[in-house]
Amino acid sequence: MEPLVIALASNERYFPGLYCAVASAWRYLDRTREVNLKVLDGGISQTSRDTFSKLIDRVGGVVRLEFVTVNPSVFGKATLGPGESHMTYCRILLPHLLDVPRLIYLDCDVLVFRDLAQLFDLELAPGKVLAAARDSETLSLADDSPTIADAINLPREGAYFNCGVMLMNLDELRKQDFFERAVEFLNRKSAYRFWDQSAINFLLYGQIDELPEYWNRASWRFDAQQNNDLDCVLHYTTSAPWLGGTRGSAQVLFERLAVDAGLPVNRQAADFKKKRRQELFRNALAPFRALAFPLLSLFYKIAGQNEKCAAYQKAARYWLYYIFNAPRRRRLHRQRNQEISRMKFNLCASPLA
Repeated sequence: MEPLVIALASNERYFPGLYCAVASAWRYLDRTREVNLKVLDGGISQTSRDTFSKLIDRVGGVVRLEFVTVNPSVFGKATLGPGESHMTYCRILLPHLLDVPRLIYLDCDVLVFRDLAQLFDLELAPGKVLAAARDSETLSLADDSPTIADAINLPREGAYFNCGVMLMNLDELRKQDFFERAVEFLNRKSAYRFWDQSAINFLLYGQIDELPEYWNRASWRFDAQQNNDLDCVLHYTTSAPWLGGTRGSAQVLFERLAVDAGLPVNRQAADFKKKRRQELFRNALAPFRALAFPLLSLFYKIAGQNEKCAAYQKAARYWLYYIFNAPRRRRLHRQRNQEISRMKFNLCASPLA
């Protein structure tokens, strides 16, 4: 069989995510199939590299691990991404840095509960150069930038994809000079909102095959589930769970797996304390928002500003539901969290081996 090629990108700050993403994925892989694991290294310490190499040795299988040093300064004129760095643009570098025909790219804020070989072995539809799942929050090109959509004559309502999990045909991307075009697009510092994801969606519009949602399920959707069914790639789109996270079952799941993977989350870190303060403040303000937003909606309706009126109506409904649903939500989360706390992740044993 063709070797399975998987690429991730990380620096030291995101190393716990990289570690847990790979630890979770390996449990579902066939140990007899060769895996080429490429880690785009934007500043991982030698200690963390050694820790990661030990993980690969522990989970076993035929694995070729390669750390590829990257210098994202080529995006120096682009808008800074999360963590005030340009590491988010590393996906753009894949066709430029890696001499392989195709690969799976994973963000390092995912947990994998499916066999990635099923994704790698998919045949892209004719005319498609990568496959990704629809974004759960940014639903259209206009939600990213109507200005850019209009400027390059794309439909504002065009489908928008989340790029945290992708099957990529690097040969075709190289033929299209995608790396060079993306660098030019991003360094213009135009009205894009989502860094390299914007470049991928606008420059490759019409060439993206749609994956089922289970290949890239937002963590907030997992929190909204009525049960702990997994069978997905879980993507922590709102907050990195080792950097404070977001209260909910998805956070509990990450921390539970991290313990079995051998790299527990430090809940005494400053990021977690800051997050707890933010959550207390958010909950304290919830009743005031539920009362104030209907009044603001009425004010804008009288003023004839219908868009703002509708926006505040929507926000008011959210906060009213948030308050009245809180007891049921807490009971359900308590039940689910107890189930998750009893889960065991034997990361050295593959059910497919």
